[in-house]
Amino acid sequence: MTTESSRADLDAIWAALTDSGVYVHPSLASKVTPEHVSQIQANVARIDEPVFVIAYPLNYDDEFNGGVDDLVATLHDHDPQPGIYLATDTKFGEVRIGGKSWDTDTDDYGVSQAGYAAGHKEPDNLGDQLVAATQMMADGTVAEGYAAFEEAAAARRESSQSTSSTSYDDGGSTGVIVGASLAVAFVVVAVWLALSWRRFKRERGDIPNRTKAFTLPASVVERVRDAHDSALIARADRELLALGEAIDETDLAGDTAAWQAALDHYDAAKRVRGESARPDVLDVVGALVLVGRGRDALEAASAGRPYAPARPCYLHPLHGTAAAMTPLTTDSGKVVVPLCTQCRRDLKAHRRPDILDVVRDGRPVHYFDSGVEPWASTGYGALEPDLVTQLHRTRR
Repeated sequence: MTTESSRADLDAIWAALTDSGVYVHPSLASKVTPEHVSQIQANVARIDEPVFVIAYPLNYDDEFNGGVDDLVATLHDHDPQPGIYLATDTKFGEVRIGGKSWDTDTDDYGVSQAGYAAGHKEPDNLGDQLVAATQMMADGTVAEGYAAFEEAAAARRESSQSTSSTSYDDGGSTGVIVGASLAVAFVVVAVWLALSWRRFKRERGDIPNRTKAFTLPASVVERVRDAHDSALIARADRELLALGEAIDETDLAGDTAAWQAALDHYDAAKRVRGESARPDVLDVVGALVLVGRGRDALEAASAGRPYAPARPCYLHPLHGTAAAMTPLTTDSGKVVVPLCTQCRRDLKAHRRPDILDVVRDGRPVHYFDSGVEPWASTGYGALEPDLVTQLHRTRR
């Protein structure tokens, strides 16, 4: 558990960011060296927008729920400076970068692309990855770097699909949705996401209202769709592969029930991911939630302690573990659901929170109104924690 004495010193972090644009936690000083910091600062100096780089040792039981988004959102709430916030993700020894942006021309998708591209270019070294991300941003080559990442991810998927098959058979009608109708839906989702994101930023005061109509050209629609959906699918594939490798490398010991839970969640994640190149986005999110639970179960098994699934944020399960139960007023009445820190902050400030929405029958709906099970009724485990059992019940 996070103690008060171990909580992040936000003032100290901001003091470093204000002074040099880079904060390196003492525990990561050997991975992000002064030479790395100098290169990062030189790259940032060539970027037209403010950039803040944070090397922080995230853990699932810390005050940020182990989430990069929670870390940078907390920093921005503490001192709402406009800019691009790049932060490290070090959970389970992983080396990767995430982040968000506020009041910049580079949106969150662009920040995500830079992180994935840097991870592909420098997969093993945290400092080199931060240098690569800021260098690509300075050189304007993020799109090319992300295209290389996507190409490599596609090659890995094809290789994996040619040598193995999923351990479940969904039986046809309840399997992953494919076909021309899904392709059309993805385009609609892309347009709606872009418009909704811009409207959401305006509602919460991040950008001023403008009278000029916002029109999305077809080429931009394509890029938005690829940036959002491909990144999410690639993330699910990468995390699923990493969990399988971690299970293979772990000796069976400790709590056998927790070990079995890790295996069950891994198999369930493979089942909902399926083999389609364009799976239903709700299933991709489901796979990510199941993989996260599988990692938690594996960690519990290795530590010799029982595993109990954490409840995710009800409004968007990829926000991470919920911070507290919170009352909401919906079309069906008042409910009390678990929400993450950021969603609670948004609601308290009368801002629209980031909700997982999809398009069904040509209109946007909240995922919990989509009717897609087991996600809609369980809130991805926020309301019913036993997702594996619910998956077997709804997808025989």
